[in-house]
Amino acid sequence: MMPVFLSAQEGDSVTLEDGSVVHGEVLSLADGALKVKTSFSGTVSIEFSKVTRLRISRVLSFLFEDGVKHRATAASPGDRKLELSVEGSGEKIAADFDNLQLIKIPETGRKPSVKGDISFGGGATDGNTRTRSANFNADFERRVDNQRLSAGLAYNYAEDLGGLTARNSKARLKYDHFLTEELFFFGSVLVEEDSFQDLNLRAAIAAGPGYQFIEEGDLKVGLLKGLAAYGEIGLSYVDEDFSQAGDNSYLAAKWSINMDWTILPGLSFFHHHEGYPSLADIDDFYVTTETGIRMALYENFISTLQVNWRWDNSPSPGFDRSDANYLLTFGYSFDF
Repeated sequence: MMPVFLSAQEGDSVTLEDGSVVHGEVLSLADGALKVKTSFSGTVSIEFSKVTRLRISRVLSFLFEDGVKHRATAASPGDRKLELSVEGSGEKIAADFDNLQLIKIPETGRKPSVKGDISFGGGATDGNTRTRSANFNADFERRVDNQRLSAGLAYNYAEDLGGLTARNSKARLKYDHFLTEELFFFGSVLVEEDSFQDLNLRAAIAAGPGYQFIEEGDLKVGLLKGLAAYGEIGLSYVDEDFSQAGDNSYLAAKWSINMDWTILPGLSFFHHHEGYPSLADIDDFYVTTETGIRMALYENFISTLQVNWRWDNSPSPGFDRSDANYLLTFGYSFDF
């Protein structure tokens, strides 16, 4: 049979099993129906099982049965075959029509969101043993369109009859600008102090690329639906001001891994990890992590069991490399 070309309009094209070709704009695929906007008959619905080839020249969002999704253009190297060209990276991905679940126009903007939590902890004993302790943690994240701003603040204090036994604090600020749904560029600042590490102030300024491996809701399988994770790698400048030892500053790399996982409603796990290895001296590097489990107590009130661990491979003389804080806090979370 001679192919029938229903329109000469340039753009996307849909080839049917009888050889007919529909030109226009592919709008969506859902429930086995492919919708195409044409110049001759408006928007038409085509049974996808009768489509043998596709050419889509503008970026659309493709979702497959295994939950994987891509923003890409597409062409058909063979009948019922697809070759996606992923937005940003240009990576080529081969797929079958039978595994394709959904095509849709990508959202032009992300719904703005604000989330975070504020938590307090502490304790006291009296009598033969007298101790006092207090800690505070706050985290904040603002996401709108292709931008993400996050900030954090932490303070830890303890004393006994012998005097002060712990006092340290940390603040961080980070800005991410997304170039695609996954790829972003970040800039960050970390400052902290610790009287028991001889540290008046450590400041680390960093920048570089990051990659959002998975967003919450990307996976459709059971407990993994609430998983979100991203990583970063870049360059940083670290400056350390010590009370007794000589001050230190160096150019360093930066890596980070961040994971937040809502396992069940009211139960979540988090792990935030970053490191600063010196580019001048391989023995001079600093690592900090925050790992914990957060549980909902009532509505937005939460309890968090958390371990904060730090490793300074070149500490001030006479001080240990490793420090760990074990925290049980109670607070309030927000997400809107």
